[in-house]
Amino acid sequence: MAGVQQETVGGLLPARSGSAPSPAEEAILAEQVEQYHNRGFTVLRGVLSAAEVAEARERLDVQIAAKMTATLQAQPGVLDDKPATGAERAAAGRGISIGGPVDSAMIGFPGLLAAAPEVAQLLIKPFLLNPRLLDLAERVMGPFVQGDGFYVAGTPPAQLTGRATGVASRPELLAEAAAWHRDAYSHHSMWKGDWGRHLADGSQPATPPLAAHMLCYLQDMDGPGGPLLAVPGSHRSAFGDKPDGAEEEEEVVQVDAKAGDAVFFHCDMLHSGSLNHADSAWRYMVTSFVVRAGLPYRDDFTDAPLVQALVAEAKATGDRRVLRFFTADDADGGPLRREEQQWRAAVDEERQLLSPAL
Repeated sequence: MAGVQQETVGGLLPARSGSAPSPAEEAILAEQVEQYHNRGFTVLRGVLSAAEVAEARERLDVQIAAKMTATLQAQPGVLDDKPATGAERAAAGRGISIGGPVDSAMIGFPGLLAAAPEVAQLLIKPFLLNPRLLDLAERVMGPFVQGDGFYVAGTPPAQLTGRATGVASRPELLAEAAAWHRDAYSHHSMWKGDWGRHLADGSQPATPPLAAHMLCYLQDMDGPGGPLLAVPGSHRSAFGDKPDGAEEEEEVVQVDAKAGDAVFFHCDMLHSGSLNHADSAWRYMVTSFVVRAGLPYRDDFTDAPLVQALVAEAKATGDRRVLRFFTADDADGGPLRREEQQWRAAVDEERQLLSPAL
């Protein structure tokens, strides 16, 4: 990866068509923002093409196979002059994902940009820095969007886990869902504790999140790989930490998305993944988690050669949005100083309005 910066600088970043969205793009953005405010999520169609989905899956399969072998080799006696048994492969496969140190099987940081640059490079233009996604993030979060983590979660197939194959029914999905949660930077517990009277009658207004989650699945979410389950409106209501009883389970929706679509959702929205019932195909979920500039971030946005190449290109082209994403925008004191200047300008303007006419 040492040659990435020299070989690819100048061609990594997506083009931004203009300084402002067209009227048609503006109409789409407005609809997505309304869905996000009301439901807590919206779906962007066709972020990755079918060819990009297939190529990403192929590259990830190579990564998964290498991690599987490394995990098995690290277990004394497992591969001594014999192939691994099905049970041994299943035990290894349950804990494997992409990202994190080479010796780590689980999801971790640094993510794809450092740990699997050959995968990351394929996904930078259509997903990680896609102007459609960043335009939407700026509309719901504010103009200073910063990256937090870029990684892939891989869920093993039924041949490794022993689960039944096929498409799970809705009752089966609800029964199996055991990972209900809200994401990092969630304020829901504070809303429940202090402002519960507002949440109880559904009057909590939509608030700009400190963080938002972008998920791009590499298989249809209505297939055996299993959908994302969500509770619409749970970012603004008193809904608990998981659906409790038949009435609350009725509120759960299976997010309608195909391979290559991106789901963009609020960090306070309650959601859960589901189990992979595909026979042999791993389920892949590409994640970009973004936060407001100035908050802590977990990924490697400094030392990874691919990040250095992206920052160098952004500096050469004057793309300050990309520089903010990678915490490299220091012009005029950086995004926080510029935000403070906007506050002061607003205060000064109001003071002028309150001054008596001379």
